[in-house]
Amino acid sequence: MNHIVLLLFSLRVWAIHSAGSHTLQYHIALVATPTRVYHSSITAYLDGLEYGRYDGESRQVRFLIPSLSSLTEHLEMQTKYAQRFEVIQKHKMEFLTGYLNKTYGNGYFNVYQRKTVCELNEDGTIGGYEEIAFNGREVLVLDKKNEVYVPFTQDVTLMTKQWNRHYDHAKINKIYMENECIQHMKLYLSYISTSLKRKVRPEVKISSSESDGERKLHCWAYGFYPRDVEVKWIKNVRDEIYSEESAQILPNPDGTYQIRVSVEVTPEEGATYTCHVDHSSLENILDVCFEPSDRKILYMEIAVASVLFFALVALGIYIYKSRRKKLLQKG
Repeated sequence: MNHIVLLLFSLRVWAIHSAGSHTLQYHIALVATPTRVYHSSITAYLDGLEYGRYDGESRQVRFLIPSLSSLTEHLEMQTKYAQRFEVIQKHKMEFLTGYLNKTYGNGYFNVYQRKTVCELNEDGTIGGYEEIAFNGREVLVLDKKNEVYVPFTQDVTLMTKQWNRHYDHAKINKIYMENECIQHMKLYLSYISTSLKRKVRPEVKISSSESDGERKLHCWAYGFYPRDVEVKWIKNVRDEIYSEESAQILPNPDGTYQIRVSVEVTPEEGATYTCHVDHSSLENILDVCFEPSDRKILYMEIAVASVLFFALVALGIYIYKSRRKKLLQKG
């Protein structure tokens, strides 16, 4: 199943919010095998903190934050809702498959994703949005003002009209985002505010690889919390190097996060490369310089030579003092 992840479009968890503002996000993913076996999951985030998860195998919602464990009735209610919701999303995936992919039974996997976000702003106003993707491609967006789904690109306009006829859920989903979703957010906040304030510094490792005359630099930041982080490569102190690869922030089993940012560079004499890491746990931005292996070897040689030099000097002083002591004793 690991290779399926490459098909997913970027449903990012944004944890950037001003003091007093909050976001609650639900990420839904369904993967259908060529034999039409479904694997489903729902992941819930509050201000970037993953607090709950549902999977199609256990068909149970699990709270991932210990302080939520006392909400047993609420958990049962959320489990029943998720079970019904999973069935509805399977029907919607079948609909998209019929329009966008005719490859069932031909050895292909299909992936359906949906992200629902509700927002509570510092001034008390509310907002939110919903996006739907199929096989790594964004196809539908909820237009809350007109209470319909709109196409992400023009080539799915006809399909979107059929979607709105078959699934007249835009108004219901808007009401959910502006009411029940906000209520759940406030409930969870009262239980996990301490967890949201937790901060863990990132560890950073630098490495490199070479292929066809091109050098690739890798910056791995790991073990940090909360999720939001900025990692980028800087050349010669001031020039940002943009990566052609999409860097994703991934969760660790202990609740922290990791990310690897890689860039391709052409070796230049005198050029410096620095991995720049900015995280809320850091008082100052963390800059880690890349040292080429040949330069590291040179530094090691200098260090070894320095140690040997001082060892020889110390030995010489010791021999001189020993001989002088013997001469004085004879005299």
